[in-house]
Amino acid sequence: MTVPVEESWISPFPGRKNRKWLGFNSIAIAYLAAAADFIAILAASGAGYSIYEQFAFGILADPSLYVGIGLLVATIFVLAMGGAHAYRPSEILAFRRQILLVGAFLPSTLLFLLAVAFFLKISDTISRGAVLATAVISIAALMSLRAIWYRQLTRAMAQASFPTRRVLLICGESTPAGKIVEKAALSGLSIKNVMQISETAHAASGTAYQQHGIADVDEVLVAWNDYEHLGVLEACLRSLQQFCVPVSVMFGGLVGDVVDGLAHNVGEKRIFQTHRPPLDVYERVFKRIFDVLFSLGALSVMLPICVVVAIAIKLDSPGPIFFSQSRKGYSGRTFRILKFRSMSVMEDAADIRQATRGDSRITRVGAFIRSTSLDELPQFWNVLKGDMSVVGPRPHALAHDDLYDVQIARYASRRHVKPGLTGWAQVNGCRGETPTVDKMAERVRHDLWYINNWSLWLDMRIILLTVAGMQDRSNVY
Repeated sequence: MTVPVEESWISPFPGRKNRKWLGFNSIAIAYLAAAADFIAILAASGAGYSIYEQFAFGILADPSLYVGIGLLVATIFVLAMGGAHAYRPSEILAFRRQILLVGAFLPSTLLFLLAVAFFLKISDTISRGAVLATAVISIAALMSLRAIWYRQLTRAMAQASFPTRRVLLICGESTPAGKIVEKAALSGLSIKNVMQISETAHAASGTAYQQHGIADVDEVLVAWNDYEHLGVLEACLRSLQQFCVPVSVMFGGLVGDVVDGLAHNVGEKRIFQTHRPPLDVYERVFKRIFDVLFSLGALSVMLPICVVVAIAIKLDSPGPIFFSQSRKGYSGRTFRILKFRSMSVMEDAADIRQATRGDSRITRVGAFIRSTSLDELPQFWNVLKGDMSVVGPRPHALAHDDLYDVQIARYASRRHVKPGLTGWAQVNGCRGETPTVDKMAERVRHDLWYINNWSLWLDMRIILLTVAGMQDRSNVY
């Protein structure tokens, strides 16, 4: 049967109308992104030379030569990115790939031009310092543009105002289609029709698919949770082969957990690693170096704010400035986590109650520093000591660990990496209170995905998303 897709299903923000993002479609977004890169590199070329000349020689030089070089660099770079299809909205959302492409194409372009200048014997007219300054400014500008694009496109897709692909959703009668439609909207998919089929019936005919609008969509998504009737799914996929439209399958339950794992090839077969081993020596070294450098920089910048917060806590309520509590870290080792005190109590027992909205234990200053995450700043000291990482699964109180170790499978697998100040779960909406086991299970699922897909680029992406999302205080109290 066909289920009409209501407005509140398409968007996780009921009542908001679907509309194109600022009136632009995907093609226009690609041209805008390319134009922004071109202008950024062009401006960086003139600015890099001017800044270098000013600081090195104290003169304000004519940047026209380097603007000309910038035109050539910008043209080659934009053409290279376009050739890699990097300006498609779906590619712009692949933040790690964008960083890798920028890091590969821009230095390669500059080195190519320097090599050409050398062979043409005009390299003496080009300042190496100006080129280096231009490269630094260009990379900073391009990275900033990608962070902005990622933030804006993600928000637009979350509001279903920028759908990129029209989709026919096929699922079983017992499948909660509404949740799938909402998740699809967050991924930039616009569900045009929902076709629910009986898990025990025969596959639908080609005419039935046509009646459900398969000719008017870009993709078919089959969501399947019933593994007792896989024959129906097999027949469905076989009948869909007659249509020239891509078909994707999304599994739930155990099979969904398996295919979420890291994929490898063994011969012609695809296998999935459901349990990644802890980070190897090199990965731990790189992550540790990043943690130390980032923490030292953060503490240096935030020191004045820490002093102000400490004074405010002392003046607001009796008690110590800092709050310390036992938590489990890497491989289950216990450590003392440090926070600014935000409550009138210092709980560290077998029965610890999570903070809730309007909690009477939270002080006036505590309410502010919790909502702004300023209470977490002392944990940079935990990072420097090696107990924590900047990015990783958030550590919970020992009492909560003991509770969820029993109730949630693979909960203990979160300890295969060091706990973090922020994590993949937090930037995906799993901040604050976890009043139900299902809420905690969702957080665990995000944490395990982070562990299985860890990279230094992913850590940087999470940090950027954390900073960008600090304005949302709805789930923090």
